[in-house]
Amino acid sequence: MIIRSLEIANFRKFRDPVRIDGFTDGFNVVVEPNETGKSTLLEALRAAFFIRHSAKTELVRSYVPIGDDVAPRVAVEFTLREQPWLLEKQFMKSAYVRLTGGGGRRESDAAEEALQELLGFERGNNRGSDPETRGPFGMLWVEQMSALAVESPNRIVRDTVRGVLEAEVGAVTGGRRFDAIRTSVETAYAALRTPATGKSRGELAAAEARLASANTARQQADSAYRDYEQALNDLDGAKARLRIVERDIADPETGEQRRRLESDLKLAETASLRLATAEAEHGHAEELAKTATARLERLATAEARIASSEEDIKNCQCSKREAQAAVDAAVAEEKCRRAALDDKRKAREQREADLNTARGRWRAFTVAAAARRAIDARHALGALEERERSLQTEAALAVDDAALAKVAQLERAEVSALARFEAGAIKVDIELAVGVELRIDGAPSDASSVDVLSPTRFEIGSAGSVVVRPPQSSSRSVEADLSAAKEELAASLRAIGVASHSAGVARNERAASARRELVALHAQIAAACPGDPTIGLAPGADALRAFVAELGESAQELAAPDDDLDAHEAAMTSARLAEAAAVATHDESRSVLAKAENVLAIATADLTAATRELEAANANLSTVLEDTDRASLEAALLELERDRAAKLELLELARKAAKAFDIEGIKRRLVNIDRATTRAGEERLDLTGRIASLEATIAREGIVGPAGRVAEAKEEELAANSALVRLRHEADTLEVLRKALTDAASDASRTFLAPVTRHAARYVERLLPGSDLSFNEEFGLAGVSRAGVDESCGSLSRGTQEQLAILTRLAFADLLLEDGKPISLILDDPLVYSDDERLETMTDILQEAAQRMQVILLTCRSKAFRHVDGNRILLR
Repeated sequence: MIIRSLEIANFRKFRDPVRIDGFTDGFNVVVEPNETGKSTLLEALRAAFFIRHSAKTELVRSYVPIGDDVAPRVAVEFTLREQPWLLEKQFMKSAYVRLTGGGGRRESDAAEEALQELLGFERGNNRGSDPETRGPFGMLWVEQMSALAVESPNRIVRDTVRGVLEAEVGAVTGGRRFDAIRTSVETAYAALRTPATGKSRGELAAAEARLASANTARQQADSAYRDYEQALNDLDGAKARLRIVERDIADPETGEQRRRLESDLKLAETASLRLATAEAEHGHAEELAKTATARLERLATAEARIASSEEDIKNCQCSKREAQAAVDAAVAEEKCRRAALDDKRKAREQREADLNTARGRWRAFTVAAAARRAIDARHALGALEERERSLQTEAALAVDDAALAKVAQLERAEVSALARFEAGAIKVDIELAVGVELRIDGAPSDASSVDVLSPTRFEIGSAGSVVVRPPQSSSRSVEADLSAAKEELAASLRAIGVASHSAGVARNERAASARRELVALHAQIAAACPGDPTIGLAPGADALRAFVAELGESAQELAAPDDDLDAHEAAMTSARLAEAAAVATHDESRSVLAKAENVLAIATADLTAATRELEAANANLSTVLEDTDRASLEAALLELERDRAAKLELLELARKAAKAFDIEGIKRRLVNIDRATTRAGEERLDLTGRIASLEATIAREGIVGPAGRVAEAKEEELAANSALVRLRHEADTLEVLRKALTDAASDASRTFLAPVTRHAARYVERLLPGSDLSFNEEFGLAGVSRAGVDESCGSLSRGTQEQLAILTRLAFADLLLEDGKPISLILDDPLVYSDDERLETMTDILQEAAQRMQVILLTCRSKAFRHVDGNRILLR
């Protein structure tokens, strides 16, 4: 199989569509740096060929670029057996698959099944993600780092290779007899042990379980016997302990010790009580001394307060006299300036009265003029309102658009009916000489033209008659249709009140023009009624009509007054300025008076406060003395200090007495004695109960006979062990026989694997001269033999493992190619652990293989593969 091109879009890191073509039949090398998407290309190929388009597995979801919600798409062009194919597949959203080639096109499941049959892989249980179901391509399309593992080919490859080699080596397993013997041995062995792990089963497992059960029973019997002996020992120990506890409870020394401690506790509590009393008396004496000291301090403070108050009174009396003199001067100044203010205010009031009188005469004249203007505006409004009514009447005559459209439709129907009528009728023009009588169907007529729809007889005087017969297709229904159309049109015209459709259109145009003119007329009416606030007239026509209706058509006309308002206002202004100056001067004198009065009030208040303070200081001094004097207070304080010193000496003596006893220690010792006595009593009860329990246990176990049960358990254990030894011997014998048969089958298998070894040896000899390969039954490379030394694959270096993994894949590819299977080798970043010499050898082998199959090598190491002669492809 030859891959020709690959196109991917929305696939992992390839968000934009990318097309890679130019692949050839031989060696193709894709050299790009890391993170450019080489491994993604191989993953896209696997997705296209092996993953079902309808799959929604975690693997398929990983195809979607991170953070996007798109549908991954892959398209592959390839050639198989000289025939071109195109595979297109889209996942997740609107999933589809199309396989084009072989003279047809398949879609959906039919395309998936055709692809499986074409390439020889199976669907499997994991919707295409299981390597075991991918067939040859699962082994030959090697992803990054997978070549490091030397693995067995998948099941499909193994079955195919076996089919290829059967004809070459024939049957080598010994026939049906050998198979029957081997099956019998395997069956017998499987009855005793599992073939894979050698784990016991069946009779052998039952024997092992019997021995384990017997061993457990013997151990339980031994344990029961030991428990019986232990119970005897525990009974003796419990009785001895009970005797000791009872002796401790009856010890007289403990009672004597308790009585001594209780006596010491009473003495200690008495000393503690005396200490508390001494502390209280000392505290009381100290409080009395502090109170006397505080009283003397209060006496000194009261005397200092009286002296300070007397000095303050003298100062306040002086300040009050000065403030009273200032107030008297300010009062005289305020009276003088108030008289001047009264004169200025009277002059201003006279000027104000003159101005108001002049303004009243002018206001009356202005109102009369405004009323006259309102009456004139009302007369002009009447003409505008008449025009408004005319336009509203014109606008109301508009015809409904739907009715007018119906009239137009009916006119068209009438014209159509008339056309049909004229097309089906025969028009007869009549020209007669003067005096010749005309009869039509027996009725006299003077028509000069007649439309004939049915056979009609024309009688021309005495000259004879003519019968006119129209064509057979003519019918009176045409005339009926024409008549009905005319009647319906006439009815519609009468309903809307017009003579024709064009007359209705003209009426609507006049109505529209009237509506437009009404808009302009309304604006004109609003402009003609602006209102006048001087007479309380609001804007609008309604307000104007109401105002004129209330006023009447006649308004008083007044002559303009001759008062000079400007002169009056100037005189008024001068009077106000003079009044303001007088007010300011008067306010200043009042401010001075207020300040002086405030100073006087403060001085008076200070004097009052000083007087009250002196009275309070005298009262405080009286309270402090309380029928005594300073000498008596000082003598009392001295006596209290002596009493406090005496109480302090008594307190120290009481403290020394209290320290001689440790009350808490005495209480703890008493508690410990009580606790020990209580616990001894509890232990006596426990020991009594335990002794009774042990005696009951000994009595019960002595009846059963623990020693006899031990003997029976040992006999059962010996019997179970004998049976187990016999079955194990049988299983070991079968295992030896089974191994011998397996070795025989292995010898036959080595003969069967000889062609596989030969194909691989061609490559391995060039890489590891003098080495032999060994394969297991699953065609997996088991080891390498060099210089007579066998080495397992796991013990080889990673570079050698990788090289051997690639060479064995090439060997199987050759076998599959010989069978005509589709083959293509893709290696993603291979030979990463190869030295320069082996790298050159491996690339030579790959180039030779490329002559038989397509080889695609994906690598990031341009220098390592620079010497390789192959088709180079760029992703950019």
